Amino acid sequence: MKRRIPFVNIIAADESYHKLVQHALDHIEAETSTMTNPNTAHLLLDFPMTWAIGKLTEMNSQDRARTLVVTQGTHSAYMDLMASFHVSGVVGPNDLRALIAGIYAAASSLKTYQWRSGLTYMELRVTRLILQGLDTPSSAETLRISQKTINAHISNILSKLGLDSRTQYIAALVRHHPDQF
Repeated sequence: MKRRIPFVNIIAADESYHKLVQHALDHIEAETSTMTNPNTAHLLLDFPMTWAIGKLTEMNSQDRARTLVVTQGTHSAYMDLMASFHVSGVVGPNDLRALIAGIYAAASSLKTYQWRSGLTYMELRVTRLILQGLDTPSSAETLRISQKTINAHISNILSKLGLDSRTQYIAALVRHHPDQF
């Protein structure tokens, strides 16, 4: 039985990033389309890093369920952050097998991501706001919780990951090589 060829909608900051996933699309003979239908997988290319956060915020839950985030981020907390948007999966651009499996899973709204960092959903939401440049008061207002609670979440994150400061945490999230955590 021949596999169904999925339709793929590539969402990227620049069309030049499409080449990062073209090898996988060629391998499965996927058809790219900007029109969405029930079998369309969305490939959200997180280049430059953190660009996808804004796009995921704008998407509705049905589209996010059909989305595979392709990122250069390798830190477990960063990958969990992307997955916390309830996407189908999060993969790197160089893992052909995971990329292909992720495309098929996203076309069927299947969740494939395995959590890695040990951070809670709320800690990941706080991380998202930190990466978007919000300070403690703005983060507290956005999440409708106290500044003390924001600081407690950040303290828990730093403790879990063995880090000393928010700056060190942000640097660990956005570096471009495999993490040690």
